[in-house]
Amino acid sequence: MATKRKTPIENTNTSKKLQTLEYYESREDDHDRDRDDITIPSFPDLVIDQILQHLPTTLAVSVSIFSKQWKGVWSSVPVLDFDEGEPYDNDEKLENLRRKKFIKFLRGCLKFREEDKSLDKFRLRMRYRGKSRNIEKWLSFAIERSVKVLEISLPRKPKFKYYCLSKTILNAKSVTTLNLESLRITDDSTSHPISLPSVKTLSLKTVHFGRRAFSNLISRCPSIECLTLTSCTFAILNGTVKVSFCSLESF
Repeated sequence: MATKRKTPIENTNTSKKLQTLEYYESREDDHDRDRDDITIPSFPDLVIDQILQHLPTTLAVSVSIFSKQWKGVWSSVPVLDFDEGEPYDNDEKLENLRRKKFIKFLRGCLKFREEDKSLDKFRLRMRYRGKSRNIEKWLSFAIERSVKVLEISLPRKPKFKYYCLSKTILNAKSVTTLNLESLRITDDSTSHPISLPSVKTLSLKTVHFGRRAFSNLISRCPSIECLTLTSCTFAILNGTVKVSFCSLESF
């Protein structure tokens, strides 16, 4: 017998409802005009949950505009997936505008979901511009809610250094799958105590390691079963070594 989906969270501390998150305010007039022409079929609650878990959060929020059955359901789905998208070529003004909207939307979602007790998955993909304070805060949101799957991708602009992974992530005891892309792990960041006891799957892509950082990281993942390295670099005494691809499935 299928279990009934819990009632979507109504956060009394959030003044704006789901469909008035500012990221979508500019689109709502078009949605209102077209709503009579759009029909979304009815689905069992569990099917809706599964669909929303596989959508980026921007789409999960947006789809609720078109159907009363879907309204607010995203707030009970244990997945948050934030993707800034690909950069606009040669249009810095448009790029900055979209970034501001993305960050405002992300903050609004986390405010809306601040009563959450747990998360199955948290994904953050955005371009890194040298400021880590907000990123640390957003990732801490997931860690504090015992996230199981954590995916971080922070490609940088050429003039900035890679984002340095914080000790908060390196002590995420609930994480079972950790996917890291386009960042660095320094000897300093791994000199503090590391504890990743639940990590079974570790994927590292374009990750740059200090001389001792990789061995320090792996030695603190006692449950690891699958390790994938793609385009990673490792500092050595007289330079660096690059590993294009490596995959291990047993330890």
